[in-house]
Order: sequence, then C-alpha cells, then structure tokens
Amino acid sequence: MALVTLCPGCGTTFRVNAAQLQAHGGDVRCGQCQRVFNGFATLITVHESAIEYPPPQPQYDIQAGQAELPGSRALTAQVNNGMDQPVLSDGEQETAESPVDLFDEEPVKKSSGWWRLADVLLLLLLLGQIAYAYRTELTIIAPETRPYWERYCAFIGCQVPYAQDIQQLGIESSDLQKNPAHQPEVITMRAIISNHASFPQAFPALQLLLLDAQEQVIASRIFSAQDYLLEDDKTLPFIAPRHEMDIRLDFDSSQLNALGYRLLLLYP
Repeated sequence: MALVTLCPGCGTTFRVNAAQLQAHGGDVRCGQCQRVFNGFATLITVHESAIEYPPPQPQYDIQAGQAELPGSRALTAQVNNGMDQPVLSDGEQETAESPVDLFDEEPVKKSSGWWRLADVLLLLLLLGQIAYAYRTELTIIAPETRPYWERYCAFIGCQVPYAQDIQQLGIESSDLQKNPAHQPEVITMRAIISNHASFPQAFPALQLLLLDAQEQVIASRIFSAQDYLLEDDKTLPFIAPRHEMDIRLDFDSSQLNALGYRLLLLYP
C-alpha cells in the first residue's frame, strides 16, 4: 500500500511518505496549481498497482526535476535522494510539469510560528495555574510581592490567604479570672498569643476547655478572632511577624463548676 494525498484545488494526487509529512507539519505545495495545503487532511492509502509509473526517459533531467513525457496521461516526479517517486495526476495533458518542491518552506515557517505562539500561551497558562495554587507560599517566600498577587487575584476573582502555620504560633501567657463583686457568673480569660514566624499569619481560632477537679473536660467552645480580639484590633487582617497580641474572652460560667482550663490555638 502507498500513501497518497490529494490537492483540494486541482485534484492532483501525490505520492508521499509519513516521514516527509511529519517533518514539515503536513504542509505541501501542489506541483500543478501551486496551492499550499495540509497533506494530512486529504491523506489516503492506495494499492501500489493503482499508481502509474512513467517509462524511462532519456531526456529526464534529475537536477531540474522535469521530464517531457509523450503519453496522454500526465505524470510528475519528485527527486528524493536520487530516486524518482512517481506522482499520479488525474488531469489529461500532453506534458507534465514537476513541482519545484513538494514541500514549501514558507508555510512551514508560518506553521512553526503558530506552534511557538501556542507554546508560549500554554506556558503562560501553566505559570498562571502554578501562581494560583501556590500564591500563599509565594508571599511567604517573597512578602514584598503580596500586592502583585492581590492584584492578580482581583483580576481573576480570588483571594490571597495569609499563611496558617500553627507551629509558629504560641500562647505566651493566659489567666482565668472571676469578678464576684460585679458579675459573679462571668469569667474573663486573658491571654497573649505570639507569631514567631518571619511572615504574617492569619488569626487562629481559640479553643477553650473547662475542666473539673479530675481534669476532665466539662465544657468546650471554639472562639473566632472576632470573639477574642480587643476592639482596637478587630480590623487587623493578620498577626504581624514576630508580634504579640493581647486577647480577652468573657463568658458565662454560672452553670459550670470549672476548676481548671486548657487553651489551644488551631486553624479550622
């Protein structure tokens, strides 16, 4: 079987091979009408017996790639490594004009240019996806770039979360106090939390566990940053690097007989 491609302009058929097509992205120029087309689009297979080979011609010029054929059916040939490859033409002519070159360089350059442009666009898309997935980590590595990532997220409709490394947070001190003179049922928790990291971090949640005499948990509650931050600090979006924050919690313990407590930091 042989590979044959058909010119959509004049209907001339050319015998080709897969290596030639792949090497030039499938772009070929018709030797009859000079039309450039994609050989893969009209590629078919035919039996070898269907291809008519020209008889040997003493007037054939290998360098010129042209031959004068006396028959009524026109045949064109292409020189490939010194071997003639016949090309069957379904047009009726007295002579046949061989193509200057089956594969044209200009369409190949254009095709390669489009492929390069597509590669660049795909690379930019990949970089955008990486930036989206690791935007928080990138602000940790280079904190000064955060404004640029925030603009990027504003453009695509996302946010740049602050880091949440719980290992870099700590409770420096805490105290549970009652005020029997004014509000005996209210207990006030005061504490200082610290961010030991070199980058800003999101405020953690605070879990308070109340314990009985046997240090068994009798009550548990999780507080958000808006619950424990002081009024002047509630507008802050993060804990600054290597910074301490004072916190305060007021809650009703009238139904509880708590004798101890445990305070934990966590990110939900």
